[in-house]
Amino acid sequence: MKRVSMILFVLLGAMGAAYGLVGMSAAMGEETAVLRADQTFAEPVNASCTGDNLLTNPSFEGEYTTYIMPPPGHPDCQTWNPDEPNQVCERAQMPEGWHPYWLPDGTEEWLIMPEYTDSTTDQVNPDRVRSGEKSMHYFSFFTRHEGGAYQQVTAVPGGRYCFSAYGHAWSARTDSDWYSDPDPDNGELYQKVGIDPTGGTDWESANIIWSDEREQYDFFDLFEVEAVAQANTVTVFIYSRPNLPVKHNDVYWDDASLIRDMVLTGLPTQLGLLADDDVPQTVTYTVNINLSAGLTWTASLDPMGAITPVLSAVSGGAGDNLTVTISSGGYPTGTYTTTLTIESAAGVIGSPAHIPVSLWVVEEVRHNFQPIIMRP
Repeated sequence: MKRVSMILFVLLGAMGAAYGLVGMSAAMGEETAVLRADQTFAEPVNASCTGDNLLTNPSFEGEYTTYIMPPPGHPDCQTWNPDEPNQVCERAQMPEGWHPYWLPDGTEEWLIMPEYTDSTTDQVNPDRVRSGEKSMHYFSFFTRHEGGAYQQVTAVPGGRYCFSAYGHAWSARTDSDWYSDPDPDNGELYQKVGIDPTGGTDWESANIIWSDEREQYDFFDLFEVEAVAQANTVTVFIYSRPNLPVKHNDVYWDDASLIRDMVLTGLPTQLGLLADDDVPQTVTYTVNINLSAGLTWTASLDPMGAITPVLSAVSGGAGDNLTVTISSGGYPTGTYTTTLTIESAAGVIGSPAHIPVSLWVVEEVRHNFQPIIMRP
């Protein structure tokens, strides 16, 4: 009978096997089968955030009402009763779901609490609403401000969250039109967004992770930042500050989103075992399942597959790994395949993942080794 052989070329470097080849240690004896160069493990996917928006009223729609500050109130707000704290903030007309914050009146020269209100679709050239019927608008007139708005959202500790919002500003010394003045006649108005991964509401906290701040005049553009939750709540912030007290220091925000990034990454592109039909072998892989915090996964094999590897588990959670054991015992010469499917919840990037699993049983496994060539 003509013998069938498969020759494996193993390129060795000074630090071990060459880049691109993945070793498979056999459980029996000292034999090591090596996958071909096109059978490497996949690199983790660097995916951007996608999924359901977790914010309440992310587009700043609906009725804007007088904000009632929780006790003990704020000195820039009013009171209905001299015996009660100043809780009625008439200068803050706010949309549902959002809370104002600001540096108090007189804290710095020319600095005041901004006036919060809405902008509507009739305010055009340039447009002050990006989508829907309204945007959030706040401003300081011939003065400066430092502040914005925040919202707290329930979170999964360890989950990665992306916060973004579209913003722009109208900053000008005159109102000859509705566009900002060029430098040096604007207010040097800066905007940014942030996330407090601990869920706090202090906008001056060192815990907040801020985006880069920039001047964004007259047309909406995206501000975004990412953070890993450290508590059961995260807090998102929109922020602005003009440096100069020009006539118009107006800020507009629309179309905010907070998304928990749900990703399944780091899985191999395929698994396999190459074995001699006279020497049964077994190999066990540890599959590192990189999954966003709080999610679960399931593992299953194609019921029509020609082989049935042994799985250490059929389900698990973030941080749990899976072992897959392939054995050549009892298989005659030939090629046998199946598919391992790892799946998480709907909307998870990279799910479901389908991983080919192969067993090659040959009459002889012959190893060719090349000499190491080292530069003197």
